[in-house]
Amino acid sequence: MQTPDFPPALHLLGVAVSQQGRKTAAVELISRAIQLAPNIPDFHANLALALLESGDPQRSIVTAQRAITLQPTHAEAHNILGNALKGAGQVEASISAYQRVLQLRPDHPDARHNLVDALVRLGRRAEADEIIRQSLVMNPNDVKSLLARGHSLLRQKNFIEAEGLFRQLLIVHPNSPEAHDGLATALMEQSRFADAADLYKRAIELDPAHPGPHSNLGFALVSLNRVEEGIAAYHRALDIRPDLSDTYNNLGNAHLARLDMPASMDAYNRALYFKPDHTDAHWNRSLLLLLTGDFEQGFAEYEWRWLRFPDQRRPFAQPLWDGSDISGKSILLHCEQGLGDTIQFCRLADQVTQRMPSATVYLEVQPELFGLVRTLPSVAAGRVKLLARGQALPAFDFHCPLMSLPHALSLRVESLPAKTPYLHAEDELIRKFAKLIDPAAAGGGKVGLVWTGAPIHRRDRERSLQFSMLDPLLALPGVRFVSLQKPRPLTPLGSVLDLSAELHDFAHTAAAVANLDLVITIDTSVAHLVGAMGRPVWTMLPYSPDWRWLLGCQDSIWYPTMQLWRQDRAGQWSSVIERMRAKLREQL
Repeated sequence: MQTPDFPPALHLLGVAVSQQGRKTAAVELISRAIQLAPNIPDFHANLALALLESGDPQRSIVTAQRAITLQPTHAEAHNILGNALKGAGQVEASISAYQRVLQLRPDHPDARHNLVDALVRLGRRAEADEIIRQSLVMNPNDVKSLLARGHSLLRQKNFIEAEGLFRQLLIVHPNSPEAHDGLATALMEQSRFADAADLYKRAIELDPAHPGPHSNLGFALVSLNRVEEGIAAYHRALDIRPDLSDTYNNLGNAHLARLDMPASMDAYNRALYFKPDHTDAHWNRSLLLLLTGDFEQGFAEYEWRWLRFPDQRRPFAQPLWDGSDISGKSILLHCEQGLGDTIQFCRLADQVTQRMPSATVYLEVQPELFGLVRTLPSVAAGRVKLLARGQALPAFDFHCPLMSLPHALSLRVESLPAKTPYLHAEDELIRKFAKLIDPAAAGGGKVGLVWTGAPIHRRDRERSLQFSMLDPLLALPGVRFVSLQKPRPLTPLGSVLDLSAELHDFAHTAAAVANLDLVITIDTSVAHLVGAMGRPVWTMLPYSPDWRWLLGCQDSIWYPTMQLWRQDRAGQWSSVIERMRAKLREQL
């Protein structure tokens, strides 16, 4: 087809083919119009838009600026410039462009929402919220402003208010896929996964070409243990848009949930291909490497946790110890994660003193562990000085979080310091608990129980049990069962002895353990305590376990007296309980 050299016709034809998705043809047509009529602002503005939509933000910036030079009050050119700047990663610069649009046209349909998006990307959420509030004052039923307000509430973790807003929005706009998606996310964050999944499916019905609801549906389905369906939903999202790094990261988690290690690693690597600094993908890949026993790469990658959990990083001016020679210097080893992590890795303080005998070593632990960890050999011998977190710190030259010590010490599976016991109960406390745990009432043995963990733990739904699930164990005759659960269990414990009122810290729990023949526990801090004391402990593990328990083995590389009891399939505890009941009856 021949096109006459009539600039307005070339321009309009370019706009038309652009709307049909033919961006390359649009750029050619509008560029020819500009060659013939170089001083028409609309031509440059629409060329800038076509360039941006064809994936060339840099040329779009130059072209939009040309339109503005020709007509400084061209609001749409300023808006396109803002989008092009944002597309080129110049988010800060885009704000001025959007603000200029709103000076020229306060009622511009997109500039206000584009400005909100730029502010959110820069973390300036208070400013973004104020603009959203102003928009809703001007137009209380504006869909984009209501959606922006809802997403703002989601970012603020105000999920109940977000739920209410999205429900209100659906009354006014019942066929809004974005509102269904937002409401589903608000419900999912409240662990209402089944309702969320239904809403994501409705959002997909309304807009099947948008990858977001497909990906979110995958997350909801995996959370419901419908892993295969979740994986299929992730793949549908990736079919629509193959460069979704977040979706690949979640896909990796889904494959890990079914213990498909190669598929999980491939998904994490693809997430990092599309976004090399994807913090969650690095973090999850580190856990996968550790789970498969690759401690060298795993602990190196584990350092990405500081970007994933920046609030946990201590703002010390002193340098992080990397394992180099610090003879004659001082170092602070400090707790950073849970109580079980501190119990597991405090033993590495002994390794530091062995490698650097002339270094001054301080070990900081949580106050609840202070009485227990003072029995650590290096602490008891005075080679390590023990501190409770919260007390004033002495001067020191280097620091190292406990969970970074394996990397600094180049720890490998074959070189683990697995000798136990390295923590002990105090004699006086042991005698106290001997009186509480009546030995005469336990002809067949005394067994401690821990069945639930802290709800804030990111995987608590997978590791914790309902107390009633232990009934087959509790029915065994002649066993004195003792609850080591803290805080006091809300469930009536029947004949189980509840020690919660006496367990003031872990030194007391250790004394109780010293009076027991066995402890049966989920994966929580008590498992580490009993293992560190060298006492018999059975640890129940979910199908996809925490990295430190590795795969397939029934014993622990960290604690020789620990036996691991693994789920046969995700969420299924009954077979674990039955196998333990049979073993316990046999031993008794």
